Amino acid sequence: MSARVLLVVLAALLVGIAGETDLEFAKEYSSREQNLRSRPELRIDEAWLTINSTVNFNILLFSLNDQCWKCDPVFVDLIPKFSVYTLKVNTTYGTTVYLKENDLTGTNDETFCTFHKKFTESGDYWVFVSNKEFLSHECKLLQTNDPLPAEMPIVYVFGGLLLLWVIGDMIVRLDRKYNKSQSVNITDPENAPRNLRLKPLRPTQNGFSDITEETEAKHEMKDSTQQYSTHNKRERLKSLDTFRGLSLMIMVFVNYGGGGYWFFDHPPWNGLTVADLVFPWFVFIMGTAMNYSFRGMKRRGTPRYKMLIKVLRRALLLFFIGIVLNTNWGPVNLDTIRIPGVLQRFSLTYLVLGLLEVCFCRYDTPEKYQNRCWSPLRDILLFLPQWFLALGILVAYVCLTMLLPIGDCPTGYVGPGGLHDSGKYYNCTGGAAAYIDIMVLGKNHIYGKPTPHMIYQTITPHDPEGILGTLSSIFLCFLGLQSGRILIYYFGNASRVLRWLIWAVITGAIGGTLCKFSINDGWIPLNKNLWSVSFIMVTACFAFILLSFLYLIIDVAKIWDGTPFIFPGMNSLVVYVCHDVFYRFFPVNWAMDNPMHWHLLLKAVWDTAIWVVLAYILYRKRIFIAL
Repeated sequence: MSARVLLVVLAALLVGIAGETDLEFAKEYSSREQNLRSRPELRIDEAWLTINSTVNFNILLFSLNDQCWKCDPVFVDLIPKFSVYTLKVNTTYGTTVYLKENDLTGTNDETFCTFHKKFTESGDYWVFVSNKEFLSHECKLLQTNDPLPAEMPIVYVFGGLLLLWVIGDMIVRLDRKYNKSQSVNITDPENAPRNLRLKPLRPTQNGFSDITEETEAKHEMKDSTQQYSTHNKRERLKSLDTFRGLSLMIMVFVNYGGGGYWFFDHPPWNGLTVADLVFPWFVFIMGTAMNYSFRGMKRRGTPRYKMLIKVLRRALLLFFIGIVLNTNWGPVNLDTIRIPGVLQRFSLTYLVLGLLEVCFCRYDTPEKYQNRCWSPLRDILLFLPQWFLALGILVAYVCLTMLLPIGDCPTGYVGPGGLHDSGKYYNCTGGAAAYIDIMVLGKNHIYGKPTPHMIYQTITPHDPEGILGTLSSIFLCFLGLQSGRILIYYFGNASRVLRWLIWAVITGAIGGTLCKFSINDGWIPLNKNLWSVSFIMVTACFAFILLSFLYLIIDVAKIWDGTPFIFPGMNSLVVYVCHDVFYRFFPVNWAMDNPMHWHLLLKAVWDTAIWVVLAYILYRKRIFIAL
């Protein structure tokens, strides 16, 4: 018994010594300058994987990305026998690596080593393959360095921005306090300094000074507004502009690269990242703001046909501007011009909901129903026709997605195609959504390289802003419309926030249940490419929460005034168009040689700041451009 224990201990020591020897060899090899020069150059989201082979056969290396849903391992490279071979591996997502013996007949490539790793950016990883590893079907992954996390620049950059914002806010507050102490209260002459001499204003040509005219105008405005109750006055909520501006600035930041980080980019297919939130949030807040637009027209007694003309005009202009922006990348070829787009999605969504508002608009006042027994639900019960139609649109989206025959592809397929499901449905990317776009618009007029292109190696075009997804975005915008009705029909801060949070729980529960709180295993996964039902529900949940938070700290507690996001929020169309048009122009864009994350992050922050400054200048000059 003691002899067996001794053998086990001795074997463990030998394995440990061998492991230390391998690690020392790897570190020494990596430290040699000539070996470093022979290695492939690393870029962002990449690491080295070196296979040290001492076996008398070639090795086939296969890999499987964690994001590749139901995929087979993909062949990467052939490792020569008796060699030290270095290749680059991706660090964005986890990877499963398979090492197989290269059978010359090609019929029996046996896997003898498998391991899974979320590689660290700029990491130096080694696998030693000898006869022992081959026979035992075990191999050990060693790392010779310990690089800093790639996310560290985010902490430094955004920490610095926060510090600058705090310092700037303090300077502004001190400046306001100083100016206030130096000002004179001309409405109370007794408290004015004795040496103050107020010169009379020179009369204008028509006998009145400019200030007199302004004062009289203010009195007229005051008299006219007294005809309405306090709640009937137009309420300019800073939180709405801040919400819109925050969504827009994150969108600009993401479009300018987001520092090259995966969570500031869209996932290959299913899933949810920061980049996926901003477009739905903008659709949501568009619905919220529509309440105020139509409310103003109703107050003025605008006829329905004039409302209709305004809706049609705005929708057509948005669609036209979107088409123009699609031609920003080079000479226009009408045979291949992309028709769908972000502004086109806004246009169609606004058109449908605008028509609903025109057809079913109510000219009565919110106060009329305060004392009814059903008043706690008046924001819903008064708009039941719109609710039925909006739900009908969502049902139509689900039916088309799940029941529409799509040629050679299985009915109800919602996968990425390509390598998905072992490549059975290679040309079925997007299912019914892509099928409708191709049949209506043609392959040449939709987006040709969708997000699954890299991971799933797809070749079929699919447009994330296509026709079918417009139906679900209409319902998302309708939920935003509902959030605005809460503002109009309820005047207490607590009642507003409580209702928003209830809606957040409802939409979040529906979305989470549909996707089973997972990436790929739900009945309806979260998918921005398809604007799936779970996707719009979950993003609406976050939108209700964000709106509640901003409303409380900006409009209720007045802890924050929305700076700097409120400025682009008040000129959102100008900022969006400019950021797209000037994408390739200096000082927005310039070439960089092999940039790292912190280079790209600083550049994205700089680019975004340019449009914040532009929005601030427009705000100071009182220039607000809207359709």
